[in-house]
Amino acid sequence: MPSYADKLGKIGVKVPDILIPKKNIDLNKWAVVACDQFTSQKDYWQRIDGFIGSAPSTLRLIYPECYLEEKDSSKRIESINNAMRDYLDKDIFDERKNTMALVKRTTASGTVRWGLMAALDLECYSWEKDSKTLIRATEGTILSRIPPRKAIRKDAPLELPHIMVLISDSKRSVIEPLAAKASSLEKLYGTELMEGGGRIDAWAVDSETDLDSVTVSLCGLAEALDPANPLLFAMGDGNHSFATAKSCWEDIK
Repeated sequence: MPSYADKLGKIGVKVPDILIPKKNIDLNKWAVVACDQFTSQKDYWQRIDGFIGSAPSTLRLIYPECYLEEKDSSKRIESINNAMRDYLDKDIFDERKNTMALVKRTTASGTVRWGLMAALDLECYSWEKDSKTLIRATEGTILSRIPPRKAIRKDAPLELPHIMVLISDSKRSVIEPLAAKASSLEKLYGTELMEGGGRIDAWAVDSETDLDSVTVSLCGLAEALDPANPLLFAMGDGNHSFATAKSCWEDIK
């Protein structure tokens, strides 16, 4: 086992295995906005449906929340699960094992936001108001939002999290060193985003040297926390998705 694995595990982090569409997939049609956006604007979802057509797209793998009130949700869920299986059967993904991804999001206005894709341990998370866990919600969790999300995940062979987690890193020790050397990392993907969404690019963080560096930096942040109240990761967006994953995990246990 790599030296960083145990250290990351102690702070609720794991280097993930991720699936990325193969080079022949049109990423401009593949990437869509998260399902909890445009919740009252069905015309948005209808418009991009026409733009995407029959091309492979995450639109076919998510349940836009503007449709949550439709009468027979089971039909849409079945369609999502079928699309997931179809994409797997058609082998449209490359699997990157033991790889974090350095992500650069450029907004339409030119603002650049860097992030690091990783896996977090659900055992280190709680949505309870007074929790003291390493990973916590930053807003109230509406429990009624969890059951429909669980229904979507019940038989889904793929997972598409849209969760953004925040860290307090005043020394900019975790992400910025990777961003500074992005040109030397392997490019995973890059595309303009539809509907004026800007652009997204990502690079592989998979060398032992880089993963060791991330580990040292994250462990340094954890060590500086108050042991009685060690908040390391704060949910910036997607708390209900993470809460749903937690609930599913509790069911599995």
